[in-house]
Amino acid sequence: MIVKSLETSKPRKLLVFLSSGTIFFATMVSSFTAHAQDGKTESATIGIENSQSIVIAMRHDVHPYVVNSGTSGLEVDIVNAVFTHTKYTPSLVQLPRVRMIQSFNSGNFDGILTSNVSLNGEGCITDWYIKHQNVGVTLSQREIAVEDITDIAKLSIITFDGATRFLGPKFAAETRKSPRYVESSDQNVHIALLYNGYFDAAIGDEWILKLAQVNQKKKSGTFRPLTIHRVLPTTFYAARFQEQTICNAFNAGLNKIRKSGLYDRIARGHYDEISAQISTYENEVASAEEPTQTKN
Repeated sequence: MIVKSLETSKPRKLLVFLSSGTIFFATMVSSFTAHAQDGKTESATIGIENSQSIVIAMRHDVHPYVVNSGTSGLEVDIVNAVFTHTKYTPSLVQLPRVRMIQSFNSGNFDGILTSNVSLNGEGCITDWYIKHQNVGVTLSQREIAVEDITDIAKLSIITFDGATRFLGPKFAAETRKSPRYVESSDQNVHIALLYNGYFDAAIGDEWILKLAQVNQKKKSGTFRPLTIHRVLPTTFYAARFQEQTICNAFNAGLNKIRKSGLYDRIARGHYDEISAQISTYENEVASAEEPTQTKN
């Protein structure tokens, strides 16, 4: 797959936004990553002359899924790998979630990424290609017991925007009983607030929160072990396209990278890096807490 800029790839549609009376173009082109190179041979057999440029809306950076202005990250790597097995050459354009959905629904984009499979929408929907495993995290030193989703009702909670919508009616019902419930977008801040005792629990995607914990250590030098409570549902995301033929091609490419093991290698590459960093920090904490041995 050869990714070109919007100016050179001659896409069929060009999106112009008006903001405060100023016209601006939201353009960002995706690039290959090392993970996507496994599909290089098959992509070459498709032939550049048969490729078709498409423009796809995607979310802003959400580490570790979308990173470096949308040029890398777990989700970007998977999508790039999928398209190497198709005749399509995607250009990825980052936008706020509401705007990207509205623009796709208006027909201004060929596709849109990270579409919740449980929600209705325009166009056709693909098989899910990425998932967010939602969890609750608490400070281990506090020894807070969360055995069931009903247990969150007794906790003060910080979570991501739209959580009551995406995590289901049971979650929403329990949060109404919470002594304090707040939704906000920056989950790096969630970990800092948890560390400082402003909330009992942070709720969100496991890997977003784990990476936020790593980032907090790098930023402040502070690391506090967290207990993960797996009492929340998994959210599955697919892509949406205006044309069924693109959905079919995406599904076929996704199936190929799953069968080849490339999908798992991409995921593990990102997850293992985060896990290794957390293990290092946990070992540092454990070593610091070991009693000093008195020499005889």
